[in-house]
Parts: sequence; C-alpha cells; structure tokens
Amino acid sequence: MNKYDTCPEIQAVLNNHKLSANNMLSGAQSQLLFDTFSGKLSSLFEISESVDGDVLNLNIPNIKKVITKWKSEMDDCYQTFLLNIQSKEEKTAEDQFKGMAMKILVDETKAIYDGLNKELDEVELDFKNAVRLYRSPIRAALTDLSMLYNAENNGKGDFSGFENVSVYVHGIEDTGEGFKNSAISAAQGGDVLIYIMPNGERTYYTIREFKGERIIGEFESIEELEKDELYKGKKGRLHIIYTTENKNEHRQETSDDLAHKLNEMGLMNDNIKIDMFAQSYGGRRSLQFAIDYPDNVRSITTIGTPYDTNILAKSANRAPLIADGILRRETKDNSDYLDFNTENQKNTKGVKYSNAYTDMSSESLSEDIKKIKTANPEVYDKLQKMEITAMAGYKIVQPSLFPPGVKVGEKLSDDVVSVKSQNAEILGEFIDKRPQIPVRGIIGHLNEIENPRFVSVIKGVNKKQMDRSIK
Repeated sequence: MNKYDTCPEIQAVLNNHKLSANNMLSGAQSQLLFDTFSGKLSSLFEISESVDGDVLNLNIPNIKKVITKWKSEMDDCYQTFLLNIQSKEEKTAEDQFKGMAMKILVDETKAIYDGLNKELDEVELDFKNAVRLYRSPIRAALTDLSMLYNAENNGKGDFSGFENVSVYVHGIEDTGEGFKNSAISAAQGGDVLIYIMPNGERTYYTIREFKGERIIGEFESIEELEKDELYKGKKGRLHIIYTTENKNEHRQETSDDLAHKLNEMGLMNDNIKIDMFAQSYGGRRSLQFAIDYPDNVRSITTIGTPYDTNILAKSANRAPLIADGILRRETKDNSDYLDFNTENQKNTKGVKYSNAYTDMSSESLSEDIKKIKTANPEVYDKLQKMEITAMAGYKIVQPSLFPPGVKVGEKLSDDVVSVKSQNAEILGEFIDKRPQIPVRGIIGHLNEIENPRFVSVIKGVNKKQMDRSIK
C-alpha cells in the first residue's frame, strides 16, 4: 500500500507534479536531467517520459522555480486541510491523526524536492562545463561551414569589396578605446574604421584629408555609413578595432568570435588579406587567429606581448584575492571557453574555466608552434611566410630607481612583461623583426598602444601592404 493513499489530498497534488515533471523532461530532452529526476522522485511518482527528441532545451533555473512552486503547493495543501478541520464544530481523533500524518508526508516530500534542487545545481554545473568545453569548437565549425557556404554562393557582407583590412586586438588591461585612437591616428585619407564594442554595438569613422587637414567623420549606424562615398568606393583601407566581450577572454575564444564577426562582414575570403596589430595579451589572441585562419592573415605586429609564460599571471592565479582586491584585476572574468589542455584550466568552487591568466600561466606559445610544426606542417609553413613583428617596450633605469645589480641606464622591461618575452625570443627565426621602443609612465605597459612610435609602425605596415596590393 502506498503511504500517500491515506492522504488523497496530497496524492492529487503529486499527480499534478508528476504531469509537470514529465512535461519538463519531454521539453528538455536531457538524459542527465531524466536520470536525476528518476533517481530522486521514484518514491513519489513514476517518471514515464523517455528522452528521444532531437533538441536539447535545458533551463535549470526555470526548472528549479517549478520545484520551488511544488513545495509551496504542498504547504498550501496542508494549510487547506487544517482550515477545513478548524471549521468543523467537532474534531475527531481521526482528523487529528490524519493531520499529523499529512504534516509528516508534506515535510518528507518537501525534503525530497530540496534534495532534487541540490542535485540540479550539480546538473547545471556539469552541463555548464560541458557547454564550455564544446561551445568554442562548435562555433568554430559553424564559422567554417558559413565561410564555405559564402564562398560557394558568393555570399557578401556589408564590407565585401575592401581588399586591405587592419584588425586591432587589445590586451587584458586595456579596451578597444586605446586602439581606436591609435588606429585613427595611423589611418590615411580614404580609410574607413569600425569600432566594435564589447556589447556588439558599433561606431563607424571615415578619414578625409583636405589641404593638409584631417577630417574625421563619425556614424552611429551602418545605414548612415553606406551613404558615404568612401564606403561606396572601398578604395582605402578598412580598420577594425575589435573589443573582446570579456577582458580576460582566452585567446581561442577571441579567435572563434573574431572569425565569426569578420565572416558576417564578408571579410573571410581569398580576396582579403588581414594585417593584425595587437598589444599585450592581444598578441596571443592574434597569433591564435592566424593559426586558425592562416590563409586570411598577411602580417602580425605586436607590442608588449607575453609570448612566454608570465610570472604575474601565475601570481594572479595563485592569489586572486590580492590580484583582484589590491591590483584591481578581474581574474574571474571568464568567457565560456574551457581549454582542452588541463594545465590551462582552473577550478574555482567546482566551476572549471580557462582565461588569459590561466593561459599565460601554463603555456608558452612556442609549445603551440612546435605542435603545429609536427601535426600540421602546411599551416606552419603559412605562418612562417607571414610577416610577424614582435615589438618590445622598455624603460631606462634611472639613478634613483635601479635595483641592486642593475646598472644605471640599462634597459628593463615595461614593468609587466620582460623585453625577452615581448621580443618572442623563444620563437627564434619564426619572428621576422624585433624592434624595441622606450615607454613612459608609472606603468609603461599601459601606454604602449598609443605610443607615437608604435602608431608610426602601424602606419608604416599599413602603407607598405597597401602599396604591395596596388602593384
């Protein structure tokens, strides 16, 4: 005999919960969710819906809200029974016994629902980690399919027709704002610029030169820009200032997202060659993009990039409270990407993630290049043919500031990344040029993007590549 048979009021509520549970499982189509419900609710009612659909639609927060509602309905059922008893002129012993039995059953049922909600936290975590693990490869595959479709069907985006494209990728400490100023300074008359903000919004600019004066046009929408003659002619260079959605975004996540955006714009095809400019961790992001899409990249110019592992990143990972609290970093600002390399993963309270800090802590970019040379020599050859410049910022040691053992006037790092790492010495002949420039400021690393000598290098690369394409 089922213990709930003595309380038909509760059994009626459970019958509704059974229907609700099976409907949720049918809609979710998750085997993990089905197993969790079956295991926790078997003493209450039978889970009959099978998981045989094609579309996974798992929304754990909504499911937990439903279960919380179930608990409330159990309480309502008990309170209704009590009100009915209290309305009687004479209360029997049977009524009192049934009330006590009902209270026990309600509490037991609510405890089962609480247990289910706790297990759903684990389901949500497992599902979140699974999504993180596969989201990036899936998105990359979808981007590749979209590129193939566009190529076969002559698909075009709003910026198809521009043959020379510069893409600017910032590091952790900066946003696209710094590169926006540098790109505008480096742009020539006839050029068009797009500033892509983290939330996806875009601002457009045009550069005109008239009697020695530079005229900068600003447009809030693509519809406004489309009316401009410089956009229509597409004779100049297109500059794209890209901002990552998450400051600490792992380089693979950036590569996938950037490819997706460029493909939508009509810029991922054989007719377009991209020149990339990057500062700090943006250099790692840019090199990853070049590894993933070597046919689309012509050159990479970086400054302040930690090509080797970085001691500050290791410190931030080991002591996130200090990094976040005192140094005002955001070590837990993570994208949804989880690196397949377990050394490039971190686990904080059961949540696994990979970001810029885990990447710089565990992996030198020379390791990736070695793997590519072995596993995919064709891509390695394409990377070698790119023009890759690794610029380093340095500071001159002043008499009042130099540490013991360091000579006055000696070149030191830019305060964050060693000159050796910035110059990518670990990559040997893979790098074509290794210029060094002085940087100023309390933390010189932050000033590199808008450093006049770096802007001059950007301008020189853009002009050289434009001249080559014209010839």
